[in-house]
Amino acid sequence: MGQTEPGSYIVKALAPSASTVPLRKTSAPVLDIGTAAGALSRDVSESVMKALAATVEAISHFRSSGSLSGFDAGVPEGISYEMTTAVLGIAEDADGSEITIEWDTSVPGGFDEPVSRYEFSGGDAPVLGKAAHRLAAAEDSEFVSVTGRVHLLARKEADSPGVFGVENLTSGQPRKVRVRLADEDEYHEAIHAYEENLAVHVSGRLEREGNLHWLYDAHLVRTVGHVEALLSAREADRQQITSGQMNFDELP
Repeated sequence: MGQTEPGSYIVKALAPSASTVPLRKTSAPVLDIGTAAGALSRDVSESVMKALAATVEAISHFRSSGSLSGFDAGVPEGISYEMTTAVLGIAEDADGSEITIEWDTSVPGGFDEPVSRYEFSGGDAPVLGKAAHRLAAAEDSEFVSVTGRVHLLARKEADSPGVFGVENLTSGQPRKVRVRLADEDEYHEAIHAYEENLAVHVSGRLEREGNLHWLYDAHLVRTVGHVEALLSAREADRQQITSGQMNFDELP
């Protein structure tokens, strides 16, 4: 471990290519346990490299789409709660960080590039935190439709179509939902609905992150009408159903 300047650190770790990493805990000294009980250090390093590459791609996908689905898709490549948490610890509170893997070119079966670099920034920390929470919760998303009042407009981020909140009027669903759109033009329609107090009908993948519910890759299907008119119509339907019910106290 070395320090290049105040607040800047370099940590180096040596992973001999020919060593073996035990796959289960043992109290006996490990000399040569073979591949049946362990994995070659080179293979472990390669797996870490693939997981880092998949993590970088998943962060890039989130920046462009606002969806964490890239982390889900990267699980077969090694993305995990442990990986995202480890990278989060490196990127958090840092102007920039870099993980560099230098391969021993004398070992057969090397890579095309002898050096692999993966860069992260402090701005990646919120994304990694959300991904870690999602991977720990291991919740499956579901495709739903929501109708409600636009009650929150978030300032658009770079390369993001926009985010707004919906006060859900549909029963049996979360009371409030944050919507991250897939189409930039639809954000302007959400602004219009907010200004005119119009209810909107949106659909997307429902995911829970902490106490918040999100619709990812969402589309604003249409504006339904004025919120007051919609609420009045639903109340009239409810009263009609109630008045038509049989009073069991009057049964013989």
